[in-house]
Amino acid sequence: MERSPASLTDRQLLQCLARGDEEALGELYHRYGTPIFNYLLRLIHEPKIAEDLLQEVFVAVWEGAHRFRGQAKVSTWLYRIAHHRAVDWLRRQRSVVVEEIERLPGDDDPEEAALGAWQADQVRDALAQLSPDHRAVLELVFYHDLSYREVAQVVGCPVGTVKSRISHAKGYLIGVLKRMGIEPDV
Repeated sequence: MERSPASLTDRQLLQCLARGDEEALGELYHRYGTPIFNYLLRLIHEPKIAEDLLQEVFVAVWEGAHRFRGQAKVSTWLYRIAHHRAVDWLRRQRSVVVEEIERLPGDDDPEEAALGAWQADQVRDALAQLSPDHRAVLELVFYHDLSYREVAQVVGCPVGTVKSRISHAKGYLIGVLKRMGIEPDV
């Protein structure tokens, strides 16, 4: 590689990777390893498995870089690979998936902190009742800031289906939270 891997675009890194450049793989891992791990972790809620799946994702990237057609952003392609790995694992496990929720920042009021923790648990329980497809689109839109078009590419469905899943998931969560006595900020 003539230039530093850090100075290359994602597409250039994939081109180098397709020619067997291990430094390019290292740079892609540096750029996307943490966000993809977090995505996997939120989908499957098992850190060890998420770590294993992350390694599978980058092995697939190593083996498949030459097949990247450039019809999507590299990051979208990577999330799509991760999504398929997670869904395959979930299907094999047939386990209940729990979405990880970021805890609200604590403060000095123990009663308010306990209420915040209780509400976070309630939201986590409500998310656990969603299908993996609905949790995945919420995760990609709200935690990874992907557009609906990019989410559609990741999960392999039309944009309209993504919009429908988001709408269904939000409506369902609002209903569950209201029944729990929590008024969600919509």
